Amino acid sequence: MLGYSAAFRNLIFPLMESFQGTEIRKHLAWLKKTQWLDRNEIEEIQNKKLRALIHHAYKNVPYYHRVFKRLGLTPDDVRRKEELSKLPVLEKDDVRKNLKHLLAQNIPKSRILGTQSSGSTGEPLKYYLDKTSYSIGWAHTFRCWSWAGYNLGDPYVKISMSVRTSFKKKVQDILMNCHYIPFSDVSLETLPNLLKTMKKGKIIRGFASSIYIIAKLIEEENIREIPEPAAIMTTGDTLFPHYREVIESVFECEVFDGYGGESTPIAFECEEHFNYHLCDESVVVEFLKEGEEVAPGELGSIVFTNLDNFVMPFIRYKINDVGVKGVGDCPCGRGLSLMKSVEGRNTDIIVTPSGRFIVAQFFANLFKYIEGVEQFQIIQERIDKVEVRIVINEKFRETDEDYISSRIKGQLGDDVELTIKIVSSIPPTESGKRRFVISNVTPF
Repeated sequence: MLGYSAAFRNLIFPLMESFQGTEIRKHLAWLKKTQWLDRNEIEEIQNKKLRALIHHAYKNVPYYHRVFKRLGLTPDDVRRKEELSKLPVLEKDDVRKNLKHLLAQNIPKSRILGTQSSGSTGEPLKYYLDKTSYSIGWAHTFRCWSWAGYNLGDPYVKISMSVRTSFKKKVQDILMNCHYIPFSDVSLETLPNLLKTMKKGKIIRGFASSIYIIAKLIEEENIREIPEPAAIMTTGDTLFPHYREVIESVFECEVFDGYGGESTPIAFECEEHFNYHLCDESVVVEFLKEGEEVAPGELGSIVFTNLDNFVMPFIRYKINDVGVKGVGDCPCGRGLSLMKSVEGRNTDIIVTPSGRFIVAQFFANLFKYIEGVEQFQIIQERIDKVEVRIVINEKFRETDEDYISSRIKGQLGDDVELTIKIVSSIPPTESGKRRFVISNVTPF
């Protein structure tokens, strides 16, 4: 495969890029250099890109032109990322209602790519990007993979939700040395063949929950001959601590988590696993609470500005996830700023009448050691009412229910009604993601 990797980098991939009109290799080479710049130099890159984006949006995007006019602003009022707060946050509903007006009027149709989010809340979001933004997004991904030892052309395994049906995608998989596994086919019966495919990859990439489930099957079946990847790259949903623990134990390799949304690379872990490195060269990330930037180490709603997507600018876009702002410098020496953790979606947080916040990790840690519970889900329909749904097995005892109730009650307080409901199953969402917590009460 070393021979193919070299041929891929020097011949096959350049031909693919020429055919598709992308420039991933060029941006990847640049990103491998910029990661070692100091933070001030990287901020200058951000601000230069931001000024270009703001001028473009004002001139060519009807939605933003109206926003600036309504606020009495000109592009010169937003020259640095600290001045972004002069503009309003862009909500998902704003995108849905103003889709046509968010499109730039000066981008050739041949450069525009239409896509949509996975819709983990049941509401997929349609949006557009250009080939430059697409190229840079993949360049960030490949840079992260290089932190785990991957080089372009190395074989890798991708675990995704659905079966490949597109002929174009199948051909692309072959050329990219990608071995594709549809998670919808994963079961005890298919596990042996699945593991054979997984052995072909230098790295394995997939939803954190999907790889965790595969790892648990391997563990429970006491399978000895398992894949030995150099690393596992998780993305798509929250990597809970017990997910990482099981995956790393079973596959005996490190997990590198990545985070993004709406085709925007936001943050990746490096080999030090100190924090997540923000993709500063392409995105400005804010962590907000009640409209103000939180302090380092504090939980905030994630708002990002994509600096590369000129066809449909996402400026101060609220992705409805929450995270903890990082502090300090990573031991790796990269100048990229940091995010300590991703805590999940806004709707993955329970908020109480007294103002307490309970993140999904609390529940994950609680149920981790209760052998009688196979699955759980927390539902908050209103601020003073929480329902806990559990799927149990033969090890479940009445004392377990008392323990669960007391621990959760201790977090919620006396002003919240708690109900524990035993159910036969807890299905995943349509996108295949598993939601531990679903709250209809917005904390931020």
